[in-house]
Amino acid sequence: MRSVLVVANQTIGGAELRRELQQRVAAGQCSFYVVVPNTAARHYHVVPAAGGFVPMPTMATSYGAPATDEEATEEARARLADVLAELAELGAQAEGHLGSANPVEAVEEALREREFDEVVVATLPRRVSRWLGSDVPNQIERRSGLPVTTVVSRG
Repeated sequence: MRSVLVVANQTIGGAELRRELQQRVAAGQCSFYVVVPNTAARHYHVVPAAGGFVPMPTMATSYGAPATDEEATEEARARLADVLAELAELGAQAEGHLGSANPVEAVEEALREREFDEVVVATLPRRVSRWLGSDVPNQIERRSGLPVTTVVSRG
């Protein structure tokens, strides 16, 4: 059985990641381990919109930017629970946890505990993604030696 490590936060509920995971389930037996980096409230991406600010991308998220780190943690926990429930509904084995706010460190933590066949990194669009700006997918691939698929949310 293939074991897939999924790393996502604000994009975890996005259609692009959902399709990617559904494809893996349809392709055959696999299990998922989802790591949600516990991002501080001040690092959430927001963009100007008519009448105020909205989270980015609006299509992938349905919540406002958290006011505190505690709210950010609770929102991350809720998104993790949602994706685990969705994977279970698809018939996939799935577990996960909140990890380090740094996605590369979060992956390294998971790799110390388990073995995986591949990593799926879901990120915000290039114009706002800190992860793409700091080359997170390639850093993960180099450090882990595993193939990495990058899923970019449309915003």
